[in-house]
Amino acid sequence: MAVYHIAAALVSVLMTTLLCLPGCAGQQTCDRCNCQISSLTNPQAIYTINLICNTGTITWFGATGAIRLELTPFLQGAYRACFLADSDSTQVKVSHEVVSADSYRLHKERSTSSTSMVRPAGVKEHHLKHLMTANATSREFCIHSQRHEPLLLYIESIRISNVDAVPKIIFHYDMEKMDKALSVGSLEECRPCTKEEVLDAYCSMDFAVIGSLADVVHNTDNPMSTLTLSIKQVIHQREADMFRRVKRSDRHLTGHVTVPKQCKMQSISSDLLMTGRKIFNRLQLKCATYLHDWRMYHHEVECSHDTRPR
Repeated sequence: MAVYHIAAALVSVLMTTLLCLPGCAGQQTCDRCNCQISSLTNPQAIYTINLICNTGTITWFGATGAIRLELTPFLQGAYRACFLADSDSTQVKVSHEVVSADSYRLHKERSTSSTSMVRPAGVKEHHLKHLMTANATSREFCIHSQRHEPLLLYIESIRISNVDAVPKIIFHYDMEKMDKALSVGSLEECRPCTKEEVLDAYCSMDFAVIGSLADVVHNTDNPMSTLTLSIKQVIHQREADMFRRVKRSDRHLTGHVTVPKQCKMQSISSDLLMTGRKIFNRLQLKCATYLHDWRMYHHEVECSHDTRPR
């Protein structure tokens, strides 16, 4: 059985710091990983925000000017960062701030020459790589990094002509640990989880349930397939009502999760242990295993929501 897999991520929320460049006037507050900014008193301010978190939201009232966002994941090694932007009465433009590879080659090639055109050691040349521009709700987009390093984004508010309403942008981010060997669109994401990965996912993921795959829809407008789950037992869920009873007469709860389309998931009538995360407004399946396999090694796990089926 092909199941969606990504190594379980340690999700930890730390206090964050919000800085404002000299000359900028406005109001800003950060509560853990969620920040609020108001640009109503200075419509062209450029804010610099430094967050050391894996997930959070920035709410920007009176959105004009720009935000320079530096994200440092509380993860070791390779990671994937995904984003979703909601904008009202304005467009939102997001760019990735990267160091120019050409500038480093120029320095290395000419560092032994006496020419005055040599770039001084330690000087970095940055440029912006456009990621997306959208109205209303953007598509979800992701960036992969093979190294543990900060991620720099430049978020701009672009006013829409003939719109006088107060603009607002809500920017969501989520970062998770990845296998270094995993490339974008790789079938590595679809391989079955190992026993160790299932045990880790059971304790660390946002939900763990017992059920079956009742239906699979391969969406044509996005790279994810939607799975309908028939849930017999909710072992753990970090938020209430992740899974619901559609009709009062239904025997089982119903839930919807997503997996990458390239995994080509199919309906499975056998009972499974399924675990996953909530990413923005959707649930994503991470590790699954047949229930009869889970019963052979469930005694090896210990965590706070340990209510294993016997």
